[in-house]
Amino acid sequence: MKITDEHVATLRAQLSGDTDEYARRLDELVSTETQATYTTLITAAFFEAVDRRFVINGKTAGDREIIDFVATKREINPIAAERLDPVIAEQVLAHALGKGSIPGDIDSDTLMETQVLLLAALIGEADLSESELEAFLAKARAEADEHLD
Repeated sequence: MKITDEHVATLRAQLSGDTDEYARRLDELVSTETQATYTTLITAAFFEAVDRRFVINGKTAGDREIIDFVATKREINPIAAERLDPVIAEQVLAHALGKGSIPGDIDSDTLMETQVLLLAALIGEADLSESELEAFLAKARAEADEHLD
């Protein structure tokens, strides 16, 4: 299966903060295959957002920058403070940067929720224009489609 316009529209609604539209679209992704494909899109978008934020001129950010990012996001956002385990968030970010692996005791639901919360924080911080968000989504879609091939 390939990434569909519906998958992209669901992620766009989430990243642009349209929670009602996001919830409605997410509820429409009912089949296991459709949900798995959407998960691939989220993961591709997450890795792209991590690279954009933490790799500057080919240099990968250090552990301190990752720790500070997670701490700041948890400080300013009550949802993140409640739902984002800082140790897991730091491990997931480090893994995305090729600096370690995801511990085996982190279940797939926790991993996905962590990626979703971090992705929202990364895109929120980037403050993308509409055209920049569209370019970001197009790149994430291409990456996800490549992974699905």
